[in-house]
Amino acid sequence: MSECSIFLVQHMIDDELVSSLMAPQRLIDYINMNDCHGESYEIFDCMSEFGKVKPLRYKGWQPGCLIEVVDEAGKVVLRGYGKDH
Repeated sequence: MSECSIFLVQHMIDDELVSSLMAPQRLIDYINMNDCHGESYEIFDCMSEFGKVKPLRYKGWQPGCLIEVVDEAGKVVLRGYGKDH
């Protein structure tokens, strides 16, 4: 996994674009609760390469509430567990 420790998340709240920097666990928690808040969002790696921002994506539902965020090549850059709710 990447050494990226901060993620840029752009999300729409009431039709307004909001940008947030999130630590890994905060991003896992945010994705875990997305079914409750239902915001559209995009995730970016802004720490792994100087001067570059790379798009990332949530891999989708995984057994055991596993949450994985992957880069464009499908490499897992963040992994954690959500809560069943």
